[in-house]
Formats: sequence, structure tokens, C-alpha cells
Amino acid sequence: MQKTVEDINPTKKKFVVEIPADVLEHKIEEALRNLGKTTKIPGFRPGKVPLSLLERRYGKDVEMDVIERLVPEYYVMAIKEEALFPVAAPVFEEYDFKRKTPLKMTFTVEFLPEIKDLKYEGYTVKEETVDVTDEEVEETTKRLLTEKSTYEVVDDTISDGDLVVVDYEIVEEDQKVTGQFIKIGSDIIPQEISEALKGRKAGEPFEVSAAFPDDYVNKNFCGKTLTLKGSINEVKRLKKADLNDEFAKDLGYDDLEKLKEAVRESLENVKKEMSENRQKAELIEQLVKDNDFDIPESLLESELNALVGEENKKDPELDVEKAREDLREKAVRNVKANILLDVTEKEKVEVTDDEMKKRIVEIAGSMYLSPENFIDMYLKNEGAMSGFRQNIVREKALDIVFQKAVREADKSDKVETSDVKTSDSE
Repeated sequence: MQKTVEDINPTKKKFVVEIPADVLEHKIEEALRNLGKTTKIPGFRPGKVPLSLLERRYGKDVEMDVIERLVPEYYVMAIKEEALFPVAAPVFEEYDFKRKTPLKMTFTVEFLPEIKDLKYEGYTVKEETVDVTDEEVEETTKRLLTEKSTYEVVDDTISDGDLVVVDYEIVEEDQKVTGQFIKIGSDIIPQEISEALKGRKAGEPFEVSAAFPDDYVNKNFCGKTLTLKGSINEVKRLKKADLNDEFAKDLGYDDLEKLKEAVRESLENVKKEMSENRQKAELIEQLVKDNDFDIPESLLESELNALVGEENKKDPELDVEKAREDLREKAVRNVKANILLDVTEKEKVEVTDDEMKKRIVEIAGSMYLSPENFIDMYLKNEGAMSGFRQNIVREKALDIVFQKAVREADKSDKVETSDVKTSDSE
């Protein structure tokens, strides 16, 4: 195999590779002979068809089949000889094939940059003090109490906090709505509606004119004043559980004290995880800052498209070109971080099938999906599954960097848990 290699930039090379003419001829003749063993042509027994006749009838198809098999084979040979790790499919230029002449194929390939002497021992992270106060335990326990409370049907007049089921028509829109849930006093609905329902009971009619704000969740109602005329089907009221030993036993604990101990431990674990995540983010920033290298254009483009796509979901009116410009620096940082974490030969980071299964179960559970449905929706093709595995490799590589880091005391930062829920509250 003859080849020449030209550096286009630090992460892209241009290859010109020749497949020898004799190799091509040998493969074509071999394919024709194999074809002749099974091909039925009047006047000839199988295996006795002249090669020249097979050539006339099937030559062009066989040539294309041989080329389609040899091109990837020689591409892989060329890449291996250069010890490259491609990050995207090669881009081939058109080639002109003529029998009994070498096939010259030209392609460009992007590859991971070589990062020499990567060191990740001895980085410093700020160690945070993790404290859980009695107030936080009480607040979380009360939140559990609220989440375990239930709405029950009552035969009483409607008051603040009640959940009311109504049927109504919108007079101006000639539209009917059935089985609508309305929480009395909620900021989501105009206050006129809550006030009109208060003091009434199930079975009673109601009629109210309400002004809907310009930013109302139902765009058809925005900025309109509408008349709702209908009837009350059901009134439900929150029945709070009592914070006692029985409540704790319902959650699987011996008594209330044991429940609070579990809540405290859960909050501590959450705070530690949040602290570690922040420390790991600091390590990533230090690694990226200390290692300057070029990145493949295809990886940058892919990451930039992903970031812009996420923003576009949030804002359909997004100025895509401006967003690409604004997010470019973040995309570069993300790609560099991933490349650094991928350089794991020294530590031999691997992911077992059991670890893959465990992570799939965890993520599927957080999305209220079965593992099978999660795989079917997100990991159906080989590329997605490979990317999923690679993300776990990167997480494990970052864990290694984190374990090797030097802890530095820093009592100025506190981990907040005002929005944290324990596992018991899910």
C-alpha cells in the first residue's frame, strides 16, 4: 500500500492511498469465479461458465462490490499505520476507477489531539463544611408530611386551598370544559374565579366574569375578559397526616425519631454530593486552563449544535446565529474537558456491563420509565449506547482526578438545601 499524509491542521490530516492494481484484479477475478460456481447460464454447467462471459455480464457490479469492500479495509490500514483515533467519519473525494490501474483514494480525517505529559495529580479543591441544622430536618420532615397528605371529598362549603372539580362553558368563546380541577386561591387562575366559588357547595351552579392576564398559561385566554358559567361537581380538601410515630411507621421507620435520623443522613448525603459536584467542576476548569490544545472541528460543531438546540427548545424565537456566537466559548470548554477525561489509558478506566445496567436503571427510574423503555427511547442505536458508556467512563475518570486532588479547607461556602428533597419524598 502506497500512501502520503498531509497535515491540514493539528487535528486533521489528508490521506492519499493507493490500492495496487494487482490486488484489485485478484479480488475481482476471485469474486467472478465465486459467482460462477452458483450462476446458471444456459449451455454451461455451474462452475464451468467462462470467466470472460461472467466478466461481460457481471463485471461492473462485481467491480463496485470489490471496491466497496477494499476502500474501508485500506482506510483502516492507513489510520492504524498513523496511530490515529478518528472522531468522525472520513470525508472522501471522488475517485475514478479504471481496470488494471491502481485505485487512488483521497480522504481527510479528523482525530483526537495528542496530549503529552498530562498530569492530574495534586490539583487543589476547596473542602466545604457540610452541616445539617435541626431546622432543615424539621422543614424536610414537614415537607414529607405534606407530600403524604391526601385530598378527600367533603360535603362542605368551598374555602381557600380546596380542590374543586367543575364543568363550565365559556360564553364568549362558545366552548365547553368538563372535569376541570381548580385550586381555590391559586395564583395560576384569576382571583375572580376563586372568589366566585368560595362559600358554594357541590351541586351548585356558578357564573363569573374574569380578566385573564396577558401572560396566562392558556394563550387563547391571554388578555381577555371571559364569562365562565357552569356547575360544581365535587369539593376536595387536603387531609394532613399527623407527624407522629404512626406516620413514621407508614414510611418504614420504627418511630418519628428514626425517621428524623434518616432525613438528617439523607440531607448530609445530598449536601456532600452537591459539594463534590462543585469541586469536580473546579477541577475541570483547572484541567482545561492548564492544557492548551486544538480541538477537532467536527466535535466542536456537534457540541455547539447540541447547546444551541437546548436553548432553541426553551426559546423557539431564538436568534440561532447569535446563540452560536455566544455559546462557542462554552462549547470549546466542553469539548476540551471531554477530550481530557478521555485520555485515560494510564488509569485503564473501564465500564462493566453491570455498571451500565445499574446506571440505566437509575436514570430510567428518575424519568419514571422502565429500563426497557429508556433503552428503546434513548439508546436504541449502537452510537447512542456507545456515547452513554463513554459518559460513564468520563465520570469515572473525573472521580480518579477528584480522589487525587488536595483538599483545602474553606469554611466560607455553605451548601444550600432549600430545594433538596430526600429519597423518602420521591
